[in-house]
Amino acid sequence: MKKFCLIFIFLLCVFNAFAQNNSVVEQIQKGDLTLLDAEIRISDFELAQMDNTELRLLRNMIYAKYGHSFNSKDLNNFFSQFDWYVPFKKVEDSEFTEKEQWLIKRIQTFESRNENLPAVKFGDKIIGLWHASPIMPDTWVDRFLIYPDNRIEFLISYFIKDYEIKEYLGNYEIKGNVLIFKINKTVCKDSIKTLTSPLILKYPITNVTEVSFFDGTLIRQMLKIGSYEYFLYNNNVNTMGDWARKY
Repeated sequence: MKKFCLIFIFLLCVFNAFAQNNSVVEQIQKGDLTLLDAEIRISDFELAQMDNTELRLLRNMIYAKYGHSFNSKDLNNFFSQFDWYVPFKKVEDSEFTEKEQWLIKRIQTFESRNENLPAVKFGDKIIGLWHASPIMPDTWVDRFLIYPDNRIEFLISYFIKDYEIKEYLGNYEIKGNVLIFKINKTVCKDSIKTLTSPLILKYPITNVTEVSFFDGTLIRQMLKIGSYEYFLYNNNVNTMGDWARKY
């Protein structure tokens, strides 16, 4: 149990789903390869703001970095504007680092969004406090609060100390396999900022499933939002909300 907790905390601190960074799209347009070199810079928060054209460029930027020769004319034209792009071979996925392979899988997850599919039906199953760990080692990590009136909140892990914004508040709707999170307020320490226009994030979302841990001694409901799994900690969101916000 202790080993499991330490590993999980490390991963959550590194891969925090709402990491606050500079615009990934701007870096893609500039051909800035440091975007791929930095340690886990690209978050779900950023991927959720990108459309499929931007996601496709980001995914293929990894291939271009290795000198991949694209069959698609538009990709060749886009990457040829950068001095670092020298196409000379067909790159195999096995040539990528583990981090690059993981990023590609995450991007593909977001590219699978389809608002035209029959909407995922959750009913009351989606209501509650969803925690990015099936257990709470010492304190809360990343968590969603989803309310029956379509309000939604995201609260950043207590282990992340240097973020200006600690909470994102707004409303949501489900279209196809997409959770559309319309952020209209942010919380920084004790102050609340109302946005002049909503920040819209679009996350691929799965059906709720049941998973077990520790040889079946712990059973949780699991919901995948974006690249990460969230576990139902309590379905009484009104009772749990204030508790989950305390820092």
